[in-house]
Amino acid sequence: MSSANKGLVVISGASRGIGRAIALALADAACVNHDKSSSSSIISSQHLHLVLMARSASSLQETTDMLQQRCEKGGSTIVTTTCHEMDLADIDSLPQNVNKILEPLADENYNSCLLINNAGSLGPLGNATAICGDEESSAASLRRWKDTIDFNITSSLWISSKFAKATSHVPLVRVVNISSLCAIDPFPTMSLYCAGKAARDMFHSVLAKEQTPPQIDGEGTAPSTSNPARFKVLNYAPGACNTEMTDFLAGSADLDNELQHFFFTSKDKGQLVRPDDTASKLVSFLMKDEFESGIHVDYWDV
Repeated sequence: MSSANKGLVVISGASRGIGRAIALALADAACVNHDKSSSSSIISSQHLHLVLMARSASSLQETTDMLQQRCEKGGSTIVTTTCHEMDLADIDSLPQNVNKILEPLADENYNSCLLINNAGSLGPLGNATAICGDEESSAASLRRWKDTIDFNITSSLWISSKFAKATSHVPLVRVVNISSLCAIDPFPTMSLYCAGKAARDMFHSVLAKEQTPPQIDGEGTAPSTSNPARFKVLNYAPGACNTEMTDFLAGSADLDNELQHFFFTSKDKGQLVRPDDTASKLVSFLMKDEFESGIHVDYWDV
């Protein structure tokens, strides 16, 4: 199989919610565009391989089973999967776990590679002065802060950095950081979550700038040896989705009262975004490929 017919997608947090929905949406797009895709599409025409990461092996298997059903229903066998059970909050094991996924890239001739950097957690909720704990609990609180930052920031940034390096030879590379409105607006009692999303957005924006070919002395033309569209980054905020996370927020006594009321009433009235809807919109947006690398885009803006 030629390189123009092979694509790779790596998805973290693929065992449920938005991560699973994106995997299914990509499989749907691959099946639909089986005969129409070209080497310039992030959805390659002949074979799309999905690498799924999450902490739960059983939930990853559920995602794989759903992918298989979708592909059989679509009459296509072009989508294959590999699952990796791993805890991205375990920083000591992170290099080994990520290398296990990315090292095979050197031996494969992929035409396109896509990273969906999705995994994350809420972390402790409450006012910033409360979640640091009191004199007796401050040590335990600090450990929880560290665990949250390791999962939401350190592992996420490390994965994108290693992915960019491992795909330097690939003709078409896209990195999607699953962001949030929390990355640009301060949400009371969600300080660590907001800080994590903001840090991820900035890192990925910097990564986009670093990977954009330089301009030639005011002429606005990239060097002939570079392709400015080879590598692009998108910070995508999926909207307030109907997931286990928003279920928790809707019932949390630690959340700001106005926010808790918003999530509770939005869920009760069926106003939260369906994961399948935001995933489909993201995939369509990626396939059009008309965005500026490094930008922050919200579900409601697409």
